[in-house]
Amino acid sequence: MNIKLSKIASLLSLDLIGTDTNIYNLTIDSREVKKGDFFVAIEGVKFDGHDYIQESIRNGACAILCNDRFDVSKINVPYIVCQDTLKSLADLAAGYRKIIGSPLTIGITGTNGKTTVTQLTTAILKQCFSVSTTLGNYNNDIGLPLSILRSSEENCQRCVYELGASKKNDISYLVNICEPKMTALLNVSEAHMESFGSFETLINTKEEIFSHTNTDQVVLNRDDEYFTRWKKINRHKKITTISIFSDADYFIEKTDDEFFYISTPKGKFELIKKNSSEILAINLLFSIALAMEAGADIQSVKDGIYSFSGVQGRFFSFISSNKSIVIDDSYNANPESMRSSLNQIKRFKETKIFVMGDMGELGERSLDHHLSVFKLAKDIGVKYLLYMGKYKNEAKSVFGDSCRTFDDIIKLTDYARSVSDESTVVLIKASRFMNFDIIAKGLK
Repeated sequence: MNIKLSKIASLLSLDLIGTDTNIYNLTIDSREVKKGDFFVAIEGVKFDGHDYIQESIRNGACAILCNDRFDVSKINVPYIVCQDTLKSLADLAAGYRKIIGSPLTIGITGTNGKTTVTQLTTAILKQCFSVSTTLGNYNNDIGLPLSILRSSEENCQRCVYELGASKKNDISYLVNICEPKMTALLNVSEAHMESFGSFETLINTKEEIFSHTNTDQVVLNRDDEYFTRWKKINRHKKITTISIFSDADYFIEKTDDEFFYISTPKGKFELIKKNSSEILAINLLFSIALAMEAGADIQSVKDGIYSFSGVQGRFFSFISSNKSIVIDDSYNANPESMRSSLNQIKRFKETKIFVMGDMGELGERSLDHHLSVFKLAKDIGVKYLLYMGKYKNEAKSVFGDSCRTFDDIIKLTDYARSVSDESTVVLIKASRFMNFDIIAKGLK
C-alpha cells in the first residue's frame, strides 16, 4: 500500500483534519501498530477499536479513521471522521482497486475448499503474473478489504480473493467490494446453519457470488448436484466447466498410480500424483481452470502446483516425530468436509487412526450428522477412533472398544502419540472451536 492520507479522504468523500502524509500500512489492531501506520477503529460485536485509539497512537500510528461519535479532541495526530468505519474500510478498498487499475479479479466461494483453491490458483498465477490475494483466512467484511489494501501493488495484474459467508447477504457485500470478473462456486453443504436458518438461505447466499454486473465468466463443477441450477442462473455469462467423471472444459482424462492426466482447452498434460495427492482432485481442477482462464499456460500450471506445499490445517500432511503419517485437517469441519477427508484417507494402506472433535453450528440435526461421520469412519476402515466432544456415547456405540474418549486435549494428544508409529496414518479433524491444531502441533 502506498497512498497519500489526503487521497484516502478523497476516496471516502470525507475531510482530512491535520497534516497530509504517506500511508504504507493500515491496521485495525492497536497491538500490531508500527510507526507510520494508519489505524482504523472498527466497532465490532465483542470489541470497539475506538477504545484503543490512544494505544495505537502510543504505538506509532500516524493517522486515525474513527466514527463521528468519538471525541476527536483526544486525538493528537491527523484523522478522518466518518459515520461507519467498517463501511468506510470497504469503500476505501473498492476505491484503492481502481487506483491500481482494477486488475482481473477472481472471486471464490463455497462451503469447502475455498482456501485451498484460492492459494493454489494464486501459486499458479504467480508463475506468470503479479498477484494480489487473500491474506490467511481474511475472507469476510473486514478481512477482504484488509487483503486488498495490504497486498495490492500498483503493478498488480491478477487478484484472487476468497469470499466467506456466515449470514445472508455476506457474499453480495463482498463482491461489491472486489468486483470479480471471474467467479467460482465450489460447492454448498450444511455449515453455519444456526445463522442462516435454512439450507435454501445458505444456497441463495453462496449464489450471490454470481450477482455482480462485472462478472462475465463462471467456473462450475459439472458433477455437482446444483450444476443445472447454477448453469441456468449464469446463462448469459461464459460458463467454464470442470469434471472428474466426464468430459468438460477441464477434466481428468485418466489416472494411474503415478499420474493424473489432465485435459484442458490449451492441451493435455500429466501431473505427478505424489506432488498433488493431498489436494482433492476437484480442488485441483478448479484451480487449474481458474488460473488458465485468467491467462496461465500449462507450464505455469505445473510449476505452480509443484511449488504448492498445502495449507496448514487443511488436509496438510507431515511425518510425526514417531514416523507416523499425520494429516492435519484441524482448521474447521462440517459434515461434507468430514466425509471428504475420510474418503481421502481410504486409500492409505497404513492402520487408520481418526482423531475427531465436534462439528459446530449444525442446529437440531447435529446428532444425526455426528452419527453419520462415526459410521462412515467405521465403514472406510478406521481402526481406532480417538474422540473429544459431546457425543461420546454415540461414538462408543459405533466403534465399541476401538473408541477412546477424552475431556482433555493434552491427554488426547499424548495418547495419539503413544498409539501411532510408522505403520499408522492419523487424521485430525474438528471444528475450529475445538482447537485441534494443538494436537497437530503436539505430534510434530
